[in-house]
Amino acid sequence: MTFRPILAVAAALLAAWTVGGATAHAADQKVTTRYGMSIIGLPVGQAIFDTVIDEGSFSVSGTLSSAGIGSLVSDTRGTSRVAGKVTRRGFSAESYGLEYTSDRKRWSSDVAFNGGRVVSSKVGPKRASDKPGFIPVQRSQLRSVVDPLSGLMIKTGDPASVCRRTLPLYDGWSRLDLKLSPAGTRRYDMRGFSGEAVVCKLRIAPVSGFDASSKGLKFLKDQTVELWFAPIARKDVYVPVYARIPTKVGPLTLSAMSVSVD
Repeated sequence: MTFRPILAVAAALLAAWTVGGATAHAADQKVTTRYGMSIIGLPVGQAIFDTVIDEGSFSVSGTLSSAGIGSLVSDTRGTSRVAGKVTRRGFSAESYGLEYTSDRKRWSSDVAFNGGRVVSSKVGPKRASDKPGFIPVQRSQLRSVVDPLSGLMIKTGDPASVCRRTLPLYDGWSRLDLKLSPAGTRRYDMRGFSGEAVVCKLRIAPVSGFDASSKGLKFLKDQTVELWFAPIARKDVYVPVYARIPTKVGPLTLSAMSVSVD
């Protein structure tokens, strides 16, 4: 439990921006976005996401792997995907999936959505729900949720409203509320984009599907994540370009490095 919630948040931050990038180009073009991850300034991982979108639907697929000093201490690899419809309000996921391995341990999740409501969910391994401190997920908590990939696409014409919201995240195991609050603006530059970013503070509020006695969860609840959003695809769509996530060994940073279109 120590690292999986962090992975879920990281996956959201990595993939959400690639969805936005695709809307700026013609239909059926593939947008490839590369990200770098580091802990206390040392490179530990990399990710590549491909996005294809047309007028009524979208899909994102990505790979994540340990790199640099991270590959010396842990062999971590994963894939993620999301597909759904493009609506007036943004992106509505219909299917979400995650598979990753770390030091020979494997996790997988498959979730189906319909209009923001979870209609089916299959994960492995399942939670040990017989623990005294386990808080199970209730069906009523899955009626209006977002997935960890496309959930951070924020459609608004008002930059000041980007950080004034709570995102109800569900990854197949747990329900987490991501509570955003404003923290100013900053300049962001990468290959393929330069411009102003909206900075948000984010607090993670567990709702259900977790062991209340988990030390890792207690640590994460008390931390503040820093998130930068930028209107890369178009002026009314804000997506993450940078994140700083506290961990017990130091801050984990995720940064968009480049974007290309095929």
